[in-house]
Amino acid sequence: MAKNEKQHSPSSMRQKLKIWQDRLATLAAGRKGLWGIALASFMETTIIPIPIEIVIAPVMAASRARGFIVATVTLAGSVAGALALYLLAYLLFDDLAQPLIDMAGGQAQFDDLQTKFETGGFWVVFAISVTPVPMQIAALAAGAASYPIWLFVIAISASRALRYYGLWLLVLGFGAGIARIFEGRKPKVSRNSG
Repeated sequence: MAKNEKQHSPSSMRQKLKIWQDRLATLAAGRKGLWGIALASFMETTIIPIPIEIVIAPVMAASRARGFIVATVTLAGSVAGALALYLLAYLLFDDLAQPLIDMAGGQAQFDDLQTKFETGGFWVVFAISVTPVPMQIAALAAGAASYPIWLFVIAISASRALRYYGLWLLVLGFGAGIARIFEGRKPKVSRNSG
């Protein structure tokens, strides 16, 4: 029993998240660079609940002129990931999506989101995907509820664009230390004293 408690302790979870964060950072910094960032963004949107901002903010800060391209590639990977989850739920909900929801213990969240889609789906998707919280359940709920795909893509694209291009502007103004916000820590803001 002590072993099971140790596996689910907060420090154990932090270590696992750190491992995934390091893997995403390695992928983004690899030889393929932008392709790695797109793949890392796709993975963050679909299976790895770690805010991609932790990875891309330092890349944006290292080459501020390239930050716009990094934001664009991150946006493309994120939208592709969200669309993949939507289609998974739309086409294969009972076979694949429901087991994922059960595995994540998110049935109550999923049911709540499905109800919200009936009254204001666009703003539900927009609000969830602009925040640094995992949006896998929202994408699955949208697909399972047969929410119009074109509205889903517009909501995801607009909200994620706001998020990633907004990060780029923050990095331009304050440096890479701004990414610490997404880790739940106080940002280190570097100001030029020149």
